[in-house]
Amino acid sequence: MKHVISLGAGVQSSTMALMASHCEIEPMPELAIFADTGWEPKRVYEWLNSLEKWLTFPVVRVQKGNLRAEQVSARVRGHKADGDRWASLPYFTYGENGTGKVKRQCTSEYKIQPIEFYLRRTVMGLAKGQRASRTPVITQWRGISIDEASRMKPSREPWMIVRYPLAMEHSMSRHDCLIWMQRHGYPEPPRSACIGCPFHHNDEWRRMKIETPDEFQDAVEFDAAIRKAGGMRGETFLHRSCKPLGEIDFSNDVDRGQRLLSDWVGECEGMCGL
Repeated sequence: MKHVISLGAGVQSSTMALMASHCEIEPMPELAIFADTGWEPKRVYEWLNSLEKWLTFPVVRVQKGNLRAEQVSARVRGHKADGDRWASLPYFTYGENGTGKVKRQCTSEYKIQPIEFYLRRTVMGLAKGQRASRTPVITQWRGISIDEASRMKPSREPWMIVRYPLAMEHSMSRHDCLIWMQRHGYPEPPRSACIGCPFHHNDEWRRMKIETPDEFQDAVEFDAAIRKAGGMRGETFLHRSCKPLGEIDFSNDVDRGQRLLSDWVGECEGMCGL
């Protein structure tokens, strides 16, 4: 059985990977895999560079495409400009029938599938079209903590077992992960999410606008570019208010930050935001 880590490069998965390097979780993984959407914040890439130096096993980066570029090029219903199928983000919509939310396909397309493709082709050595084993040969570790236990899901593939060391074996919360990082002399990891993720709440947008204005401006321009996203009924927006991102006052969110976890729970498949 080969053990691999699904590395989101956020707080929990980073802690889990470093705990493995400190031999606090066994056995030692073969490698950690980071699925790059091409639109991660600069601080995530910088953190990933540091992890590659600290970990005692290799970090592999896989990428299906550039999420930002492919979303902007999507102008035909259900397809991108090159004819390939379009994977939607969980945009907020506004039209004749009121407001709504688009089905999220980005986690599967840009995170889960590239990792599974790498596991099948490189780790398992399967050729295109070759059938995988019907019995588990890989154990994939996912960094979900006990405060996000509802995000834990079994493997969809018969050849893989999913393991949750933080929640199931160490009963660690996100706060416990931060304490572990501090105790071992590591800086606090960034939150891992795409620059223009619609799951951002006002506190995150406000932080981005103040601390990384270039990334915020990138999100503003992207928000304007996807207003008439292909195949959508009505206009699409990054913000739940269904207003242009650059025109929103983020200081009036009375429950800022409190809805952050509630949106990830039940929505994310345990690959983003970790």
